[in-house]
Amino acid sequence: MNINRIVVTTGISLAVLISGSTAFAQQPVNVSYNVSEGSSWHQGAERFRDLVAEYSEGDYQVRLHPNAALAGGSDRVEMEMTQSGAIHFLIKSTTWMTGLDSRYQVLGLPWLFPDHDSANAVLDGPAGDALMQDLEQQDLKGLAWGVNGFRQVTNSRGPITEPADFEGLRIRVPGIELYLSIYEELGASPTTMNFAEVFTALQTGAVDGQENPLSLIWSSRFHDVQDHVTIWNYSYDALAFVGSGPFWQGLSEEDQEMFSRAAQEAMDFQREVVKQEDIDLVGELEEAGMTVTTLTDEQLSAFQDVLSPVYERYKESLGSDFVSIFEDGVAELQ
Repeated sequence: MNINRIVVTTGISLAVLISGSTAFAQQPVNVSYNVSEGSSWHQGAERFRDLVAEYSEGDYQVRLHPNAALAGGSDRVEMEMTQSGAIHFLIKSTTWMTGLDSRYQVLGLPWLFPDHDSANAVLDGPAGDALMQDLEQQDLKGLAWGVNGFRQVTNSRGPITEPADFEGLRIRVPGIELYLSIYEELGASPTTMNFAEVFTALQTGAVDGQENPLSLIWSSRFHDVQDHVTIWNYSYDALAFVGSGPFWQGLSEEDQEMFSRAAQEAMDFQREVVKQEDIDLVGELEEAGMTVTTLTDEQLSAFQDVLSPVYERYKESLGSDFVSIFEDGVAELQ
């Protein structure tokens, strides 16, 4: 009886020891993004977490950090922490990535991409690969493309149906030259601020409006503080799923392949979420009380005429040959 008790006790102790060793062996991996849990970014990050758990057989424990919580909500600090290795993976809008490489502005050129499928195909080809490869010089490892979406504009002043409606509109835009130039050309008064500050700025009337994809307009609850949204798909915003250079270099080739596979599959899933949201959220925003104005081809033509000089100016500054890679990629798909 005592012998049996010893055997049972030893077996339990061994099981606990093995269980504890397995838990201890799990390496924590931080994934950061500067938007909320309700966003498509978060859904993509959740898929990445689940895939890593499956493909690594539990060797890695992925921890998700929405709202750039590890970086105090700061985009700049979030990027620096990724470059240093404190953050292992980062999901970032390419509008912000222009701070690392101004050529990322090409993706936001007015009406460069006609639809999601065209944008995805071009980014998954040589043009997108060229942008990803350059990240290695910034202590980052580009892994996959996701999508923030086609950018729309909201405001509290009234419907926007023609260029003149932008005159004097105080609008928050990302802090890159392209968007400042676009809204200055339209006669608006653009200003920049961290994304985390936008809701309060809209709520207090510090700005009249902002522009973002529908998925972020919805998940950030801008419909609570804005009355109007205009659907015009004027600019495309991709997401870059990147790894920390120092962290990546310390991985085995097998683990690198595992993380790459998980990142690509997670972003493919995230792209489909946004594509469907672009369809569904128009009705959701209307039900939430917003007035939704979808511009006709004739109305869009007036905006395209006004912004044509901006497009040509940035095509020249970014390099005509470089921009043509993207233009040709789109043309081949039509």
